[in-house]
Amino acid sequence: MRSITDAKKPAKARRPRAAALKTTASRKTTEPKTPANGFAAVAYASKYTVGDHISHSTFGHGTVMAIDERKLTIEFPESVSKQIIDAYVARRSA
Repeated sequence: MRSITDAKKPAKARRPRAAALKTTASRKTTEPKTPANGFAAVAYASKYTVGDHISHSTFGHGTVMAIDERKLTIEFPESVSKQIIDAYVARRSA
């Protein structure tokens, strides 16, 4: 049988690392970082727009429903929806 003195002792509180104690500026900044040459990076813009009719080699013809940078959400016949990188599809004439 255990006695009260055999109970586990509470763990000692840890001290934070020295790096965490430094009062430097926050790592998160509101201004975008620019490279040394002074030109800011441009976000990728897809050449497709919502509503475009496209063609895919495996899935066939479809319509662009949403765009997330390079990923297109395309609705194919029979309500099949796929996310495909824009480089793998081609615009088809309506």
